[in-house]
Amino acid sequence: MREHFDFYGYTSPTAGKYYLAGVEYFYGEDFRSVKRYKEYKDVGFNILLLQHENSYSGEDFETSACNKCMTNGYAAGLDRIIVSDSRLKDLCEEKVLVGENGKFKTEEEFLQYLDDCTKPYRDRPGFFGVQLFDEPPYWMFESYGKVYRGLKKILPNIFLQCNLLNYINPTLLCKDPSDRRKALTWYYNDFLDKSGMDYLMTDEYPFHKDYRISEFSLPVYQVMAEVCKARGVEFRMVLQSTSLAHFILNKEGTIEGGVNYRRLLEKDMYWQMNLAMGFGCREYSYYTYFTKVRFNVRPDDLMLDGVDGSAFLTRDGSRTKLYYYTKRIIKEVKAFESVLLKYAYDNSYLFFEEGKGAQDFNQTSMAIMDGGECPIDVKVSEGVVLVTRQCSDTGCLYMVENIGNLKDTFAEDYQKMRAKISLGKDVKNVKFYKKGKEISRKLKEGVFTERLDVGEAIFIEIIK
Repeated sequence: MREHFDFYGYTSPTAGKYYLAGVEYFYGEDFRSVKRYKEYKDVGFNILLLQHENSYSGEDFETSACNKCMTNGYAAGLDRIIVSDSRLKDLCEEKVLVGENGKFKTEEEFLQYLDDCTKPYRDRPGFFGVQLFDEPPYWMFESYGKVYRGLKKILPNIFLQCNLLNYINPTLLCKDPSDRRKALTWYYNDFLDKSGMDYLMTDEYPFHKDYRISEFSLPVYQVMAEVCKARGVEFRMVLQSTSLAHFILNKEGTIEGGVNYRRLLEKDMYWQMNLAMGFGCREYSYYTYFTKVRFNVRPDDLMLDGVDGSAFLTRDGSRTKLYYYTKRIIKEVKAFESVLLKYAYDNSYLFFEEGKGAQDFNQTSMAIMDGGECPIDVKVSEGVVLVTRQCSDTGCLYMVENIGNLKDTFAEDYQKMRAKISLGKDVKNVKFYKKGKEISRKLKEGVFTERLDVGEAIFIEIIK
């Protein structure tokens, strides 16, 4: 039984280098130091994920970047470190792993290879687990599951980190992706069937340019929570904490447009954290902590892995406002976790202002609307409210969150709303929580009115 939530960030401190058009540049500091790992830990992170330039590929471990990071991370107090081993990821892509046409002729040979791969780092202080292939398509699941089970066989206590796909490319989910909801549900269930894993994890990047919220975000949370509930596994989520960019170059070599996720506001961080808590999430990670340093220059475009200044830290190591927003939010979540951990996700419901429906709100246009009748009632002055219900033997926990802006509105137009919440005349034993603290509200015949900014939520615990 879980006692605490876990937190970590993708793209941990970098070597302070980047490459552009074949030239290496250095920011003047190798950020993979004890000091910088303490800064990472100070946000509230208790897991360190090593990736990219800090991955391990079988080189001499003593002089490897992975060893440097493990040593300094552990010295900074991070005692749960996930190694990214490219050789294990490559195995997940194999069509056949064991047998006459496989990479390995026998099961023993396969297990010996896994044993040899993990020997250099598995007994090092702070080792927690390894990351397997990120966002695997459905055709990888046979080999992926075999790698997972093989590692569990030789190292029963190892943690295996796997982040799955969402709605964004349905052709990767199953052979017939015509119904997105069915495709995603099948994808998550098939992964659990073939891997035997005890959790599901995905990433969702809801905040797009022009301050719109993705139509895919809410249904991903709903489907993930439904499958986790049905299968009795844990729900984990990667939250957006960066802006990505892909700029198109014209024939003259100047930028003429592109695709991007916008820089994030404090209310955005609350928006997705409240959503995750309401759907019963137990582990929270962020993409990305350190702005990624890779640049690609091609004949027709310029790729940036992250818009500088949009992550927790810039490429030169400076803290952004996002660092401080999230540090405070994680502290609030930790103060509230003892309440949240008592309950398990049950259902979700949407309430709209009079005369409006899902079609009027970009982020709800694909939402699942068959949650049935909600045990509490909400009247919305404007916008849209999400209600989630979590239950236990001792009662229920409701989250009421303002998730709504009209299609194509900008950040300045995000509106506060009044939500008239009816709990029922017979409700007596009830508690209210906001931003990790218990608060008081007066009920009149089981009814009260709450003002909610966009992204803000109130949690209502009704005890039997």
